[in-house]
Amino acid sequence: MLLTICYISNASEKLKSEDIEMLMVETKAFNNANNIGGILIYSDLTFFQIIEGEYDLIKSLFKKIEQDYRHYNVLKILETKSTKMRYERFNSKYITYHREEANIELQKFLEIDDNNMSDHELHNLVVYQSKVLSNIY
Repeated sequence: MLLTICYISNASEKLKSEDIEMLMVETKAFNNANNIGGILIYSDLTFFQIIEGEYDLIKSLFKKIEQDYRHYNVLKILETKSTKMRYERFNSKYITYHREEANIELQKFLEIDDNNMSDHELHNLVVYQSKVLSNIY
């Protein structure tokens, strides 16, 4: 069983550029090593992330994410179970934190080929929430 969770949160104002860079490097390494798909974007003190992978692993990871001191106001947008990866092509290479790059990567994410989607309602919800978040940029 697979699990997909999408959330947004506010970054701690104490985070420095180096902290964000280290978070992105650590996240990419962990996600790739654990077959976790999705996207992580940081821009203007806001995090947006979709994580997808093995059910127990994602549940455990999200508990850690919720308790992470580097952000607060974690708002879970969706949590859904599935038997097939929906965002496997969006592995951790789609992690970014520079404003311009974040906009480019978010646009790439929104241009998913509908033929690759197994759940159009999930896709539409994530796209809608992503567009709402992109208005923050």
